[in-house]
Amino acid sequence: MNPTTDWFDVDEIEPDTYQITEARGVLPCNSFVVDGGDEALVIDTGLGIGDLRATVADLVDPVPRLLLTHTHWDHIGAAHQFDDAVVHDRERTADGSVTIDGLSDEFVDRPDQFVASWRDLDRTFPKGFDPDEYTILPATNVGAIEPGDTLTVGNRELELLAVPGHSPGQLGALDHEAGILFGGDVVGIGGDLYAHFEDCDIEAYIETFDDLLDHYNAGAFDVLATGHNRPYRDEEIEVLAEMRAGLADILNERGQYETIDTDWGPARRYDFDEFTVLTGTDVV
Repeated sequence: MNPTTDWFDVDEIEPDTYQITEARGVLPCNSFVVDGGDEALVIDTGLGIGDLRATVADLVDPVPRLLLTHTHWDHIGAAHQFDDAVVHDRERTADGSVTIDGLSDEFVDRPDQFVASWRDLDRTFPKGFDPDEYTILPATNVGAIEPGDTLTVGNRELELLAVPGHSPGQLGALDHEAGILFGGDVVGIGGDLYAHFEDCDIEAYIETFDDLLDHYNAGAFDVLATGHNRPYRDEEIEVLAEMRAGLADILNERGQYETIDTDWGPARRYDFDEFTVLTGTDVV
């Protein structure tokens, strides 16, 4: 029995494709399960607070493999619960591990900050979880995979795309037949863009949007599943063009901003009609 079942919300967003969401109201984090019949794949692992592995086992019979789109703390929390994991080599440590400080140390305080925010709302944690001992455990022996590779998951195939900008080695996973792109954090929480971390790259982000828009306009996908939002569907995906234009304005010093304080330090906030972009204070 999985004592943390109530921590997760599970939705079948497309046939044989599940979105598992935790921590709605503070930091909604999505993991995805691709059911390929005799094989299964988990994409990202959220906060590591509940028993994600057992929750996945309630959905699919095969022991799943794991694909990490990138290694920010809120995507790797339960990675240690899975034995067969892969990620872009740029996102691993030199010994093939995935850790909360693998890219930088700017995320090491985030678990404590999350616990404080959750408690401020008088929310409960799942049975058996001690928030005072909360830490993101490392995942070891994580394999490397590259853009252009294909992951075969039973009767489904996912093409890996390079989608850097938010994180240097971020990968997207495109299921051509199902028309789904699993895009990690190409769009951030609440439909905003987070480009203010140490390894963010706005030029790379713009190239990512160019590539994704080419795929979308060619009919490669009509569902965009991201790490912190409900799926974008059909014409909703066209907001990527507006986001691309907004990033170009920022890069060309045409955007208006205010400097704000965040959990990661000062950042520039650019407000557009449909979204907000956070950048570092030295974006250009």
